[in-house]
Amino acid sequence: MIFNVLQGLVRHFWHLFCLIIICSTNYQEVHMDRIRYVVADDHQLYVKGFNLLLQRIKTRFPLECIGEAFNGQELLRLINPDSVDLLFLDLNLADNDAALLIPKLKELHSNLKILCISMYTDDKVVREALRKGADGYLSKNTDLEELTNAIDAVMDGEMFLGSNIRITNPERKTVQASQSINRFNAKYQLTKREREILELIAKGKSNKDISALLFISKDTVSVHRKNLMRKLNVKNASGLIKVAYEFNLI
Repeated sequence: MIFNVLQGLVRHFWHLFCLIIICSTNYQEVHMDRIRYVVADDHQLYVKGFNLLLQRIKTRFPLECIGEAFNGQELLRLINPDSVDLLFLDLNLADNDAALLIPKLKELHSNLKILCISMYTDDKVVREALRKGADGYLSKNTDLEELTNAIDAVMDGEMFLGSNIRITNPERKTVQASQSINRFNAKYQLTKREREILELIAKGKSNKDISALLFISKDTVSVHRKNLMRKLNVKNASGLIKVAYEFNLI
């Protein structure tokens, strides 16, 4: 009987601990009453239409447009850590390959969330954008529901990939992969469950998806995600993705 009581108390305090961590990490650990965003695309008509679409969707916090950029120089001028939370980025800008700007943008504003929205869904293009620090990737064929889910996910610090975006690595050699995984395990000492969750995050799975796949609660997934960021010394899901790519985990 005493054992059952103790077991119940442990479960109770574990659940409470999970809730505390989740509440402390949602939306970049910032008290936010709106999401301030910038749209960057080299087609002015698309930008105007996209802004109209954003007025129709219901995200957790209201969306407020801070500016529009049609080239890299305009974009760099607009990104201010004190006024922008989210960037909708097309990979083609008038004067730049936008993927090359992602590390610079993250350097200027470490908490900036970058959601790529592009007509290019090729595996190599997607991987490159994520490797450079993008927080999510959507096709321009996405619908409003998926766009809404993507915004909420990346603002919660999760990676989001559109339903028609696939990340694979068919060229990876088995021997090289094995060596990379051994180096990774030796360096970071993750548990088996943490490695499973890291691989699923790197494949664009949300906390809800991971919870269903591994038969654990979303609260437990959130705790593992927090532990992974601490152990790998990164601040967000895109940092986890970068480490996963560096060690050929996917």
